[in-house]
Amino acid sequence: MKADVKLPHYLRIKTDLQNRILSGDLAPGERLPSEAELSQEFGVSISTIKRAVAALVSDHLLDRTPGRGTFVTRPQSAGTEVPLRSFQEETRARGLMPGSKLLTWQVIQAHGELAWQLDLPEGSEVYFIRSLKMAESVPVALEEAYVPCAFCPDLLQQDLEVYPIERLLEDRHRLAILKASEYIQARLATPEEAALLGAQGEQLVLLVADRTVEGVGRQRVEYVRTLYRADRYILRFQLRRFAGASDERGELA
Repeated sequence: MKADVKLPHYLRIKTDLQNRILSGDLAPGERLPSEAELSQEFGVSISTIKRAVAALVSDHLLDRTPGRGTFVTRPQSAGTEVPLRSFQEETRARGLMPGSKLLTWQVIQAHGELAWQLDLPEGSEVYFIRSLKMAESVPVALEEAYVPCAFCPDLLQQDLEVYPIERLLEDRHRLAILKASEYIQARLATPEEAALLGAQGEQLVLLVADRTVEGVGRQRVEYVRTLYRADRYILRFQLRRFAGASDERGELA
């Protein structure tokens, strides 16, 4: 099932620059080095740099100003959206090494709630991909992803332990992922879930995040349910009364 796939140069550069921004090495309002300077630093073509920078602009971490250059964005104000990242991207942004182990990958038929979540006719074929997510080789979450087969006929032939599904949809199948809605609730893990997450015999609390991912024209391209160990994943909120910045995100404990 696996192919020897490496992350493209632009994704590695995007991750490097993203880490500099999130760590404060590149401060809000600071001008990004020129494309020529970054090309020399990373030893790649300017077109590769352009693609990495475009991805960061799409994530609202950089902002292009015609005639002036590209700058690190200011903290987001209340009511704005936070970047949409995969588990791998979010983990790297925290300075940790992500890992993934495939547990299940198959084609199933969408019925009931699943068909509704993906806005598909009853009985439509979708990929079901279940994987164990890790940070620094420590189990952190179980991810259950559902993708309509019509969008990517060869999805199961790709290395899903290396490539985030979202990146495969964008890079290989040219699907534009624009936004997602996510809802989080807490519940106790089943014995099977606890065992997979390394807590066999323990009463484990999970944070369950249900995410519906949309593309152009509100087309639903993916539905993901991620079950986080509550003792290893913290929800952090920064709130201000009336005016000012607001932010919310998850962190690995």
